[in-house]
Amino acid sequence: MKKFLALALALAMVLSLAACGGGSSSSSSSGAADDSSSSSSSTDSSSSSEPADQVTYENKVILGDSTELGGDFRYPGWGGNPNAADQGIWFMTAGYAAMETDRDGVYQWNNTVVKNHSMTENEDGTATFHVEINQDLTYSDGTPITVKDYLAQTLAFSTEVAAETGHSGQNGQSLVGFDAFHAYTGDNEGEAVEGLDGVTASKVFSGVRMLDDYTYEVTVTTDFYPYYFAETYAALQPVPLAMWLGEGGDIMDDGEGCYLSDSFYAKTGEGDDATYTVAGEMETNRFDTTKFPFSGPYMITEWDEGTRQVTMQINPAFKGNFEGQVASIETVVATRIVSETQTEQLNTGVVDVLSGLTGGTDVTPALDLVNDGSGKFAENHYQRAGYGKLQFDCDFGPTMFQEVRQALAYLVDRNTFCQTFTGGYGAVVDGPYAPCFAMWKAVEDEIDLIDYSFSPDNAKKVLEDGGWIYNSKGEPYEEGGEGIDAVRYKKLTEEEANALDGANKTFASVANTDGVEYKTVQVDGEYYMPLVINWFGTEQNDVTDMLTTAMANSSDVTAAGMVVRATQGDFNTLLGNIYRDPSLGYLGTPTYGLYNLATGWNSSVYDMSFNWSHDPKYFAYSANHLYDAYDIDFPYDKSGEKLTYEEAVEASGGKLGMDYLSMAMVYNAGEGEEDEYNHWWMGYIERFNQLMPDIPLYSNIYYDAYNTKIENFNTDTFYGQYRAIIYANVKGH
Repeated sequence: MKKFLALALALAMVLSLAACGGGSSSSSSSGAADDSSSSSSSTDSSSSSEPADQVTYENKVILGDSTELGGDFRYPGWGGNPNAADQGIWFMTAGYAAMETDRDGVYQWNNTVVKNHSMTENEDGTATFHVEINQDLTYSDGTPITVKDYLAQTLAFSTEVAAETGHSGQNGQSLVGFDAFHAYTGDNEGEAVEGLDGVTASKVFSGVRMLDDYTYEVTVTTDFYPYYFAETYAALQPVPLAMWLGEGGDIMDDGEGCYLSDSFYAKTGEGDDATYTVAGEMETNRFDTTKFPFSGPYMITEWDEGTRQVTMQINPAFKGNFEGQVASIETVVATRIVSETQTEQLNTGVVDVLSGLTGGTDVTPALDLVNDGSGKFAENHYQRAGYGKLQFDCDFGPTMFQEVRQALAYLVDRNTFCQTFTGGYGAVVDGPYAPCFAMWKAVEDEIDLIDYSFSPDNAKKVLEDGGWIYNSKGEPYEEGGEGIDAVRYKKLTEEEANALDGANKTFASVANTDGVEYKTVQVDGEYYMPLVINWFGTEQNDVTDMLTTAMANSSDVTAAGMVVRATQGDFNTLLGNIYRDPSLGYLGTPTYGLYNLATGWNSSVYDMSFNWSHDPKYFAYSANHLYDAYDIDFPYDKSGEKLTYEEAVEASGGKLGMDYLSMAMVYNAGEGEEDEYNHWWMGYIERFNQLMPDIPLYSNIYYDAYNTKIENFNTDTFYGQYRAIIYANVKGH
């Protein structure tokens, strides 16, 4: 995903070592854990004493998840930010990747899959990765898995056919021949590609080779190699051909590179209204749970869209993960839980696992069950590789302005929020990192971050410095105004007014429960925007409830001349508005500038490249829609000289933008150059901290409480319940 070849990199962003992990706590653990205790001892909590009466348990486990399942199990997020619960189901049902992550989040070659692998640096500066897979792999229905299955996703999602579905179509962009292959539309072989000198459209993807039924090669361009995490380029994963290529779709290689059958490019309709037939199939297949077999330890046997519950059975054809581990628990169900009833659900057996508990409200009652002396329940706790946050849209409305984002950071008392929400089981961070990351530990004594401690005075100052000094009439703002003049206004430049196709000219508040609608006004030909933030929060969410008090109903926010208007809805609608995806409830007009959600890392690969690109083709990667002005003056050139961090700081006059920093972090620092990588990482965190596209709220210590009928259930930082469950068993089975 991030490197377009390894689907497992969907959220894989962070380099961290074992110190980030910690293991399972003992079932008798109690009391608040701070950062220094996050690496707790790996005591197997299954050693808890059994109840006196022996019980025969059904070989079944019900996993509780606070995130509602969305049904996007075949390609979670479609190249963007996936629903974490959907991604968990994908972890359980999609297997046999050439590389998989271990408990420290480090990628390892999957010996269950890979017979041989090698890498060759070519004379022209490119690098070729050679992988031979074993010949005894099958899907859940017994269908043999061959190299074609490993190449299908890279090929399909490197085309304009995929782009028609709303995907970027850029999966194979790091490979030789991508531009020519991407430009091919089925009937333009050999035609010049507009904007790319010397490139002609080609049916053949020269950098992707199928040497035989069980051997593939991918060759990476000099734009993308050297790369700090280079081996992950070869981390392909199999999918049934028809899922992305359509019925009858096939992959061929006549010696020059792979190509797709003509049916993949077939169109329905005429002229400008014609669409790719397979594009529609891809969109449908994305949510399929019955038509196609599975390659992972489990297969979906029932998906109830009404209750948002999924049932999975062991895949008998699965030969094991990278350690050869196969599942033991016959049936696994995943379902939504809510904090108000979750402890009772665990106690009464409605669910067997409560995952990712945080905050005294959730943790304390769960620990009460664990410590009640019955031996019926146990817990694991560990440092979270991620954080809860407020996330901004940065391309329209008040939140497009750095000063507004900074002001809100000063107005939310994050320390109090963190301690209250986590019950002392967490820490405040000032950027996109967790306190246990190896990079953070390497640079924490020299990194220079703005302190956003609670300060209404600082909030007012940055707003005034940013031009939020007017009322609705274009006159000087005065505190204590009423109606539409209760907030500050900013006079927009012509460029600001026309941002996002003029969205700022019609910007207006929503959820106007007090009867006051704030909107951009025009005074003497000038546009004035009100300081109103439309916030979308997920319903039945403790964070949303607390933020309503700490932010939307805050007297400090009001006194600063700002209003936060709250709307609540489900998580899919939230994602739909972030990614402006109509299939997830986006109505076609940007409305919300602020969201509360969380982010995390499920591997030790910290790679944010392309997430801050100004190129529209990478729009799907940018959750914040922020385009750093520094990158205009000093843009990153993938084919240019690979400067060191110190050289780039000097050449840019100390003004390195988010795109430059994120790209150079992984492409200018080669494999093994840890110190150089850490310098880029520090610069990236510092720039993020200045621009504040997110306001980090808390980095938790997570607790997982579970029924002790489950043995060997050891969750930790990078192995949550969906990954740890295949190592577990039900007593007696």
